[in-house]
Amino acid sequence: MPVSASPTVSPPVLLIVTDVFGNTPAIASFARQFPLPCLIASPFSGETIQYPAETLAYHAFIAQGGVAAYADKLSRLIGDNQSSLRYAIGFSAGASALWLNSENPVMANLQQAVLFYGSRIREHRDIQPGCPARLIFAEQEAAFEPAELVSDLRRRGHAAELVKGSRHGFMNPYSSGFCLKTQERYLQELLELTQISAAA
Repeated sequence: MPVSASPTVSPPVLLIVTDVFGNTPAIASFARQFPLPCLIASPFSGETIQYPAETLAYHAFIAQGGVAAYADKLSRLIGDNQSSLRYAIGFSAGASALWLNSENPVMANLQQAVLFYGSRIREHRDIQPGCPARLIFAEQEAAFEPAELVSDLRRRGHAAELVKGSRHGFMNPYSSGFCLKTQERYLQELLELTQISAAA
């Protein structure tokens, strides 16, 4: 009786989708905390550029094509790595780009996507993610009212939450809205989430 070869199982990978600052030393440090190998997606290609101010990073991001171009780039990356992706974390523009990809059938392989302050989510509220998605918003945003968005997303059946007293960028040390205490809280939750797969 012929013996069939067992299929190769890819090790689980965590996808980290950066904000407009791209792949910074802070992101590299963040990724090193996790027990899983990390794949980092950035809106920029090639050499890492350190932007001294958020406005400069934002203008560079827009010059690259903004959220739509970022979502297209991310779609190709997800497709190329679909067999191994198990978790995804997105920040700001990265969270919005991840949300735009969340209906892609390959996202069904993910055990969880965690999206931090993806402000453009407000323009795509009808999306139904193919994997469990946790949407975490800052309480203070310049361009819209986060409490209204969170309430509406909850009505639509999404796991959306508002971080009291926080500002956009609370997970990023380069952002004016950074909050170390809040970052540490969510990092611990993310570590606990991914340790389950690492131990399997």
